[in-house]
Amino acid sequence: MTLAEIEKIMSLLGSLGLGAVIGASAVYLLLKSFLPSYLSEKGKNLATKEDVASITDKVESVKTDYAKVLEELRSNNQLKLAAIEREKNIKKEVYLQAVEALTRTQNVVGTLPNLNAEAQNITSGMLNDSGLIAKVQIVGSEKTVKAVTTIMASIGTVIMELMLERGILVDRKKEIELLEGLCSKTQSEIDRYISIMKNLNLEGNQDKRLWDTINNSVQFETQQRDKFYQEIGELWKTQSKEHLEFTQMCMNRFFEITSLLPDAVLAVREELNLTISNDAYLDIFNKNIEQGKKVFDDFFKKISDRQA
Repeated sequence: MTLAEIEKIMSLLGSLGLGAVIGASAVYLLLKSFLPSYLSEKGKNLATKEDVASITDKVESVKTDYAKVLEELRSNNQLKLAAIEREKNIKKEVYLQAVEALTRTQNVVGTLPNLNAEAQNITSGMLNDSGLIAKVQIVGSEKTVKAVTTIMASIGTVIMELMLERGILVDRKKEIELLEGLCSKTQSEIDRYISIMKNLNLEGNQDKRLWDTINNSVQFETQQRDKFYQEIGELWKTQSKEHLEFTQMCMNRFFEITSLLPDAVLAVREELNLTISNDAYLDIFNKNIEQGKKVFDDFFKKISDRQA
């Protein structure tokens, strides 16, 4: 209802008398003052409720989308963490096998003085372990790969050099064993002739030619035996001296290779987040190396004093 319509009603009521006019006036004022405000406020309330509903829907939609994003991020993070953990476990397995193989390969240097060990057995073990060590190049960081490669190159160079020196000792050892075998044969012949001589004595055999033949044979075999013994003695004198020097050389090379280990160990620990103070580790490592050197130096000095 508009104000114009209300005024028409008031005019109609005016024709009806003063009381009606007053009542109509009151109604007119009420409608004029309150109704527009009421209708306007009513409209605002309706608009507000609709707006609130719309905003609520949008908020819920945003919350839902945000929850989806969070869940996606959480899922992606879990996948990334799982991948990182798998990678770390793979690295741990590779590094543990590589360390064991590297230790065995390094220890080959310490076993070279054992001249009874076959060269083929030594190299075959190294070939098997080199495959385990090579895996480091696949999973290792640049620092780790460089450190391990440096150690392997050093071990290979040292072993090749020492194998050449070792070959001389092995050949001399075989020569000594050959002469010892000849000595054993000549001694057996001497023992056989002595047994024959005993039997001839028991039989009372006085055949001069037979006795001369046996005596000459005994003399010849004895000379051969003594000659072999002399050669063996000279060879052993050289062999003992050079074998000791070779053993000392092997241990020196062993400690030189060992000094390269900290770079690899610290690189691996850094990759696996196994923190340790570099200075503390190096202090522990160097003290052990110095102690090992001292033990071997004392040992070689005692051996040298005995041979002097």
